[in-house]
Amino acid sequence: MQPPSPTVEMAEDLNGGTTRRVSSHDPEKIQSSAGTTQRFSEQIPLKMLEELAPNGEGDYICEKIDNMTEEEAIAIVQESIRFHADDWNFPAEMRERMKRLLQGPKAYGEFYDRDLRIDATLMRYSSPYPGVRAVQELKDDPTVPIETIRAYFLGVAWAVIGTFMSTFFNSRFPSIGLSGSVIQILLFPCAKFLEWVLPDWGITVFGVRHSLNPGPWTFKEQMFSTICYNIAIYTTNSYGMILVQRLDVYYGLTLVNFGYQLMLTLFVQLMGMGFAGYLRRFSVYPVKALWPTILPTIAMNRALTRPEPKENIYGWTISRYRFFYICTLIMAIYYWFPGYLFTALSTFNWMTWIAPNSVVLSLLTGSITGLGLFNPITTFDWNVATSSYAALSQPFFATCTMYFGGILGGLIILGIYYKNMNYTAFLPINSSSAFANDGTPYQVQKVVVNIQLDQTKYQNYSPPFYSAGYILTVGANFCFYPVYFFYIMVNQWKTIGQAYVDFYHGLRYGKGNYENAMDIHSRLMAQYPEVPDWWFLIILVGAIVVSVIFLKIYPLDTPIWLVFLVIGINLVFAVPLSFLSATTGTNLGLGALIQVITGFLLPGNTNAFLFAQTLGSWALAGYGDNMVQDLKMGHYVRIPPRAVFRSQVGTIIITVFVAVGTQDFIMTNVKGLCTPNQPSRFTCANDGNPLYASSLMWGLLGSDRMFNSLYPLFKWCFLIGTCIALVFLFGQTYGPRYLPGVKDQLRQRLSRRKFAVLDRTLFPFVASLLWLNPILVIQGVQHWAPSNMSYKTPGFILSYVFMYWMPKRRLAWWEKYNYVLSAALTAGVAVSGLIIFFAVGYNPKKLEWWGNTVSGAGVDGRGTGILEIPKDRGYFGPEKGTFP
Repeated sequence: MQPPSPTVEMAEDLNGGTTRRVSSHDPEKIQSSAGTTQRFSEQIPLKMLEELAPNGEGDYICEKIDNMTEEEAIAIVQESIRFHADDWNFPAEMRERMKRLLQGPKAYGEFYDRDLRIDATLMRYSSPYPGVRAVQELKDDPTVPIETIRAYFLGVAWAVIGTFMSTFFNSRFPSIGLSGSVIQILLFPCAKFLEWVLPDWGITVFGVRHSLNPGPWTFKEQMFSTICYNIAIYTTNSYGMILVQRLDVYYGLTLVNFGYQLMLTLFVQLMGMGFAGYLRRFSVYPVKALWPTILPTIAMNRALTRPEPKENIYGWTISRYRFFYICTLIMAIYYWFPGYLFTALSTFNWMTWIAPNSVVLSLLTGSITGLGLFNPITTFDWNVATSSYAALSQPFFATCTMYFGGILGGLIILGIYYKNMNYTAFLPINSSSAFANDGTPYQVQKVVVNIQLDQTKYQNYSPPFYSAGYILTVGANFCFYPVYFFYIMVNQWKTIGQAYVDFYHGLRYGKGNYENAMDIHSRLMAQYPEVPDWWFLIILVGAIVVSVIFLKIYPLDTPIWLVFLVIGINLVFAVPLSFLSATTGTNLGLGALIQVITGFLLPGNTNAFLFAQTLGSWALAGYGDNMVQDLKMGHYVRIPPRAVFRSQVGTIIITVFVAVGTQDFIMTNVKGLCTPNQPSRFTCANDGNPLYASSLMWGLLGSDRMFNSLYPLFKWCFLIGTCIALVFLFGQTYGPRYLPGVKDQLRQRLSRRKFAVLDRTLFPFVASLLWLNPILVIQGVQHWAPSNMSYKTPGFILSYVFMYWMPKRRLAWWEKYNYVLSAALTAGVAVSGLIIFFAVGYNPKKLEWWGNTVSGAGVDGRGTGILEIPKDRGYFGPEKGTFP
C-alpha cells in the first residue's frame, strides 16, 4: 500500500456515482475541516478503497477508520505485530509498514494518521490477508435461511453426483474431480429453478416454520449446500486398500465383497469426522489458519448469489457470473484436444521428439518416465498444470519453495540413478511401481501363500526393486516427519500451545472457542451455539467399535490394538500437520510414519499394513483435515457450527453407499484397470500402485528387512530430518540477533573487494535461510514418483502470474476474477472429461495418429533403464537363493 500522491481525483465510486477524494494537504480540505473532526477516510483514493473493501463494504471500513482513535490504533498495531511475528502468510509489506508506523509520525512521514488507522481497522474489523478480504463479509444477519429443505435436497443430490465423480476418476492419472468451487456453479441454476417452481408449503416445528420455498435463494443456503457436497468428495479414502486387496493385478483376495467395502468405508469416514472435533481447536479458530484453498469456493458463491457493484477494473466490466460461464464453456470445448483429439498437448514432452531413442534426453526432459527437467513448456492441459499445486489459490511462497525443492529432488534422483544405488539404473528413473529383478512389474502372487511370504518362492523369484524416484520419495518422507513436527511445534508454539490450553479448558470447564477472540470472524460467530466436544467424541467411539467388529468378522489377521496405536500416533502428529495444511494449502497424511511402525510390529502381514495405512494415513489426519476445511468455510461465511455438523453426518452416511457402488462398478467394468497402458489413463499410478509398492516394501518384507538389508539408508533419514529441523530453528532464532554483528566485523576485517564478493554471494544466501520454510523444501523434494517436474513447472508459472504478479500489480482485478477463473477452468475440465470417457473411453475408441502417439513413442514412453539386464543370467542383483 504505497501512499498516493496528493491529488484531487474524480472517480466512479462503488455505487456508480462520482466521488471526490482529497489528499490531506489539499488547501480546500484544510480550510473545510478547520475546527471539525478530521475524516481520514477522505484521504483514501478510490483504487485503495477497492483493495481494502473489494466486496462493496467501503462505507463500513471508512466508518471504522474515522471513529478509531490514535491510541486505540497503536495498541492494535502493537498487538498485531507481536501476534503475527511467526505468521508465514502475513503480508511482508504490511508488517514493515506497521513497524514504521510505531516509530511515530515524524519517522513515518505523510499519511501517518490515515495508514495507522487503516492497518488497525484491517486487523480488528477486516482481515490482513488479501485473499480473505476478497471473499469475506463483515456483517451478519442470523435470520437468513440456511438449513432449508431445498438446501439439503440440492446439497445431498450433488454430493451423490460428486461422490460418483471422485470415486470414478480416482484411479485415473492425473485424476479428474468436481471440487466444491466447481459444483456450486452447477448447483446454483438448480437452486434458482426450485425457487421458481416450488410452492411455499411448510410445517412448523418448535415454533420454526420450514417451507419448501422460503423465498429467494440465499448466499448462506448456497454455502450450506456446497459444504454438504464438499465432505462427500473424500469418500475415496478406503478405496486404495480395496483396490489392492481385490484386484487380481495385486493381491486378488476373494473376501473383499460389497459388505466388506461398505463397513470399511463407513467407519473410516466417521472416525475422521470424530477426529475433526479435536483438530478444530488448532486449525479453525486461530486467525493464522486461513486455509487458502477454500477461498475460491467462497468467492464463486458470492459472485453467484450477490449483486455486484458496477465497476470498471482495468477495462474489465464483465460480471463474475458471466465470466465464469464463458471460461467454463471455452475450457469444456478446448479440453477435447488435450483429452482426446491431440493428447500430445497434455503430455508435451516435445524435447524428446528431437531424439526419441536418446536415453539421456528422455531421462532429463521426459514427462512419462523421465524427470521433466529443463523443459519450460510441458503441457497445454489445465488438469496437468494444476495437478501438483493449487496454482491460483495456494500462496506463491509455498509453491515457489516446493518447486525449487522439487528441482533439488530431481538432482538427488540423478545422483542415485547414475551411481546405480540399489540397482536403480536397470529400471525407469521415476516410477511408482515395484519391479522384479528382470525389469518386469513385480507379481506378488509368486511369493505369497495364504497372504504370507513364502521364503522358498521368494528366493526363487525376486525381492521387489524400486526406481530412483520412488526411493527418494520414500526417504524424503521419512525426513519430512521430524522436520515438520519439530519446526512447527517450536516455530508456531504460541498458537498451538494456546490451542492445547483451550482444548483442555473446553473439555474441563466448557470454555467456548470464541472467547477473547481478536478477529472479526470469530466475534461474529460467537452468537451461534457451538458443537460440544462430546458430540464428536461419541462419533469417534462409535467408529472405533465398528472397526473392532470389522476386524473380528473378516479374517485379516490384524490385532485390535493396532486401531488404538494408530489413533495415538495421530493425536500427537496430526496437530502440526493440520496446521501446516491450514497455513500453506498443502494436504499430507502420516502414511510413511505409519508404514514403518506397522512394518516393524507386524512384519509380513500385508492386510494389517493396508488397514493401518488406510486408517492412520488419511482417515484421521487427512480426512479429519478435510472436515476441518468445511468447518473453516462455515466460519468464514457464518454458517452455524451445528448446522455444518448435521450436514456432515447425514451426507457421509448417504454417500458411503454411492462410493461403494461406484467402486464395484469400476472394478467390474473398466477393462485393464490398474495396468500401465489402460486407454483412458486408469493406471492407478497415484492410488493402487504406490500403496501396493508400499505394502510389498513394508508390509510383506517388513521394516527390519527394508532398513537393515535392502535399503539401509532409509533408517538414517529420520536423523537427517531432525538435524535439518534443528539447524533451521537455531539459525532462524539466533541468526537475526547475531548475524548483523558478524557482518559488521567482517566488513572491518576484510578488504573492500572480498567483502563485496561475500555481500553479493554468501550474505544473500544466508539471509534467505532466515525466512525459508524447510517443511516446504522437503515437501517439494519428496513429491516425485509418479509425478515429475512436467507437472510442477506449469503450476509454478501460473502461481507466479496469478499469486505474485497479479496481487502486486492488478489487485482489484485479482480480487474479483482470480478465484472465479480457477473454478471455471476446473469445471470445464471436469464436465468435458466425463463426457469424453462415456463417449469414447468406456468402450475405447482409439484415435491413432501422430499427435496421439508421439509422446509415448520413444524411450520416455517405454521406461527403460540405462543399464541392460545381464543376458547370461536374465536378471540383475544378488544371486537367487541369497536374497536378503
